[in-house]
Amino acid sequence: MKMFHPPQAILQMVPTRLREGVRDLVDTAFANERSGRLRIRASREILDHEYACGRWDYLSRPEEMTRYAVIVGYCRCGGNVSSVLDLGCGSGVLRRWLHPLPIDYVGVDLSDRAIETARQEWTDASTRFVATDLATYVPDRKFDLIVFNEVLYYFEQPDQILMHFSTFLEQNGRFVISLWESAESRRAWQRSRDSVQVLDEVKLQHGSGVSWQVRLSRPAIRQHEYLLD
Repeated sequence: MKMFHPPQAILQMVPTRLREGVRDLVDTAFANERSGRLRIRASREILDHEYACGRWDYLSRPEEMTRYAVIVGYCRCGGNVSSVLDLGCGSGVLRRWLHPLPIDYVGVDLSDRAIETARQEWTDASTRFVATDLATYVPDRKFDLIVFNEVLYYFEQPDQILMHFSTFLEQNGRFVISLWESAESRRAWQRSRDSVQVLDEVKLQHGSGVSWQVRLSRPAIRQHEYLLD
């Protein structure tokens, strides 16, 4: 899928979060492909370039702290959580927050560069990172908790992404869904909300004006079998 990106001159004139908003709006305006097949509206090459240029460094800044703290809180208080699948893990920020919890952790992201950075930092036997397209990723095990870390708005059919990964939850497994406040996030949640039962939710707002909705949920209907095609 072809994606339009604003000229660098424009990107340098506005703050990081506004740049993301501009990008979301432009990507939406130029999204002219529709398909029943799951697909991610992102490019590995673009993401690798953005990680190389430091565009995603803000994820380690204080304004993101409250969002990660809530996600970790759900991991700590969500029952007997011994395994976490982090979808959209980037360079492993959530893994740092989860340390030193005794868990098996798998982080997945489209960016090869982000995953390589994460692998250099984490070499323990209980941590694994996978560079692949989430739309076609098939885990090799089930998890107590699956975190959708600011990724649902990258999909035309986020409800089907949730249905697909529901088959990789343990019997009492839970989803944690984090979405920052934006038009794309609202559309993604509107499409997804009937696929899950929300057990708890927290709305966060940083002093900079950035806000998120973080939800602890479980699948509304157990999917015993789900095919990508």
